[in-house]
Amino acid sequence: MIASHDTPAGARWRFDPLRLLLALIPVWYTVEAIAFHSPWTMKILVAAVAAATLAGSEYGLLAVAVLVPFGAALGTMPAGDPSRLSESLVLAFLGMWLIRASADRPGPRLPTWMAMAGILVAVAAIASTAVATGYFADYPGETAGSVSRLFVAYFTSGEGLAVAEGARIVEGLALVAAVVHVLRRQPATAVWVPAALCASGAIASAFTLLIWRGIGPTSLVSEYARNGYRVAHIADPNAAGSYYAMLTCTALGMLLHERDGRRRLGWLALGALNAAGLWFAGSRTADIATAFAAAFGAMWLVTAAWTPRRRVMALAVVAAVAITGGFVRARLLERDPAFHGSDYRRQFYGAALRMIAARPVGGVGAGRYWFLSPLFLTPETAWTYGAENAHNNFLQIGAELGIPGLVAFVFWIGGACVVLLRALVRSGQRGGDARLLGAAAGVVVFIATWLTGHPLLVSEVAFSFWIQFGIAVGLAQCTRMSAPHHVARAAALRQRPAARLTAALACAIVLGTLVDARRGPVEPLPSRTVDGFYGWETAEDGRRFRWTEQFASIVVPKTTTHMSVPVRIPTDEPAVAPIAVEVSVGGIVQGVTWVSNSWVDIDVDLKGGDPRSPFKRVNLKVNRVWQPAIYIPGSAEMRPVGVQVGECELR
Repeated sequence: MIASHDTPAGARWRFDPLRLLLALIPVWYTVEAIAFHSPWTMKILVAAVAAATLAGSEYGLLAVAVLVPFGAALGTMPAGDPSRLSESLVLAFLGMWLIRASADRPGPRLPTWMAMAGILVAVAAIASTAVATGYFADYPGETAGSVSRLFVAYFTSGEGLAVAEGARIVEGLALVAAVVHVLRRQPATAVWVPAALCASGAIASAFTLLIWRGIGPTSLVSEYARNGYRVAHIADPNAAGSYYAMLTCTALGMLLHERDGRRRLGWLALGALNAAGLWFAGSRTADIATAFAAAFGAMWLVTAAWTPRRRVMALAVVAAVAITGGFVRARLLERDPAFHGSDYRRQFYGAALRMIAARPVGGVGAGRYWFLSPLFLTPETAWTYGAENAHNNFLQIGAELGIPGLVAFVFWIGGACVVLLRALVRSGQRGGDARLLGAAAGVVVFIATWLTGHPLLVSEVAFSFWIQFGIAVGLAQCTRMSAPHHVARAAALRQRPAARLTAALACAIVLGTLVDARRGPVEPLPSRTVDGFYGWETAEDGRRFRWTEQFASIVVPKTTTHMSVPVRIPTDEPAVAPIAVEVSVGGIVQGVTWVSNSWVDIDVDLKGGDPRSPFKRVNLKVNRVWQPAIYIPGSAEMRPVGVQVGECELR
């Protein structure tokens, strides 16, 4: 049992206007979740988290750590309508934590420069979200409905303005600050919160094991038999891999740190079940990162008594072997004709860089990457996916928040990594701290998976990471508690200039975002890399046309409901004609047309579409490419081409 230290003897409730002002938003949404139209599961759980936090912040944090990973599963009960239960639980905790405003005590805190970076990331997220809502000014009906739902049905409806995406970033940063504060007030949370996180993962993993063995709901058992069941509570397998990799490292660190026999058995069981969840997730990146972290961590502990030179050499060898193995595996996968993941990821990264170039300062807006991605994807990835995320969390954040937001985010994350590394070095001088090593390894492994995935887009995973992130940073800062008084005093003296610098940089970010937004809506890029067309030419009948590659795309305004696409190939040569042209919109194939020497109009239905996307993209695919110079006398066209596409008619 944890004893509450939020209000120590003799301490009085402290009126703090700033904290109460910050509490208004999460408290309002807590009231909304409990009082308005929401599933009964949400009402009960949100009320329970709020009450637990008021009783003691550590109790609310434990409840959030246990329940948040199951938000997607519990959020569909009982009617099956999805709701953002995880976010509602986090806001309930944050609101009640801010209201308590209890007297503080000495202990671990976020470094000043790391706190600066976090504030700047929050400012960039809020500014980009606010600017993104301005893009809906031309659609007052949609905007009015979205604003209404934003206030009264935020958790249970798609509010349309992508506010939740920007809010998730700010909530994650606030969650880290809250975790460090709770750890400072109640040091025992350094054990109980990781235990709660690992227990959640273990419960879901055990449920997955039962499904794998044919025990459980018939629908899930049949789904496993049909498609291969991944994990019980996280739909994105790569995000699930990141989640379980973090928890596996955390559990191993706690296992090595614990000295009590029964507790060690408990941590061993938690570690084994989370490792099983990692296996079920099937994420190659998470598996490799976990293996590397385990090898590096083991070497770190084994070499704790070695001389610094020998230790650095041994760790360098482990790192070199791991990097070489990863490189060899990547090369083997690239040579495998059945594996296209690395090629697609390169195309995703290119699309993200093009999006960053389109809005380098203010970004395209938090939560708008998916809806704008069709303007920047290559024709092949647009054909295959319709729309996609960046598959790289850093690039995703850079595209949505702009380069200043990305730089601040890198400083926030990089600052934490520096803090963790310094703490590990200090603890190594005293024989090593396996608990800190496990927490740090979990955080670093999770961050490493950002290079090929986007787990921060999954709320259940993102909030669990921010909780663990706060615990790791808090533990690392505990190693500095023995610093001389003059060091702490010097740090306090640096806070005032840091606050002024933060305010100046925040104003610069807001101003840059506003200036960037004055350029108007994001436009499609006129590039063959994006549309798959060669330049305009004129046919013998005077009609203008463009040759396609195997994949090509046409981007039209969102108001377009119908499009007529004239196509042909200028030959009836049996070795070439006819060529099949497939048309897809949003990743859904609408039909196939066989094309030969005569112009044929392909009718494309463009009704519907997401109102958050300013354009619609029509994708074309031919069944083969050819070189006209080989088949048409007098032609000098040696480029690999598909079909000729004339000027389209839009309605």
